[in-house]
Amino acid sequence: MKKGLFKLVWFVFPLTKLVYAYLAFTKNKGINNSFELINILFIAIGFVASLISIIFSRKIYQKSFYENKIVSAFLGMSGSTKDSPGETTVFNLFAMLLGLAESTALFGFVQFLLTGNLIVGIILFSLCFLAWLFNYPRNNGELSAS
Repeated sequence: MKKGLFKLVWFVFPLTKLVYAYLAFTKNKGINNSFELINILFIAIGFVASLISIIFSRKIYQKSFYENKIVSAFLGMSGSTKDSPGETTVFNLFAMLLGLAESTALFGFVQFLLTGNLIVGIILFSLCFLAWLFNYPRNNGELSAS
């Protein structure tokens, strides 16, 4: 796997948000900025997804992260120091973290279609872009010793 693939995926990521924004604004849905319980639920789920993406955005590039028993069990590694994660494993985790950020934007899009609340949609899209910025590929996917 080429190391430039990390940056390519990262740079292409905002294109789907442009599609969501285009679809939301071409839909003839009236804007209703009153808060309902579903809006708070979508904000909470989007906030948690973005927070997880931000927290793990730098940890996936550290060898010590993969020595944790829970992580090694989740990834199917034996947990020994011989089993160093490959570039494919790091890329898969990178893509999963970008997927969590993507789900935040999807929650914003869906809640706008359901309720018409533009403010909540903007909040969720902002959280998505914040998580995206934190997930900038570090060292092109190479692991560091720390």
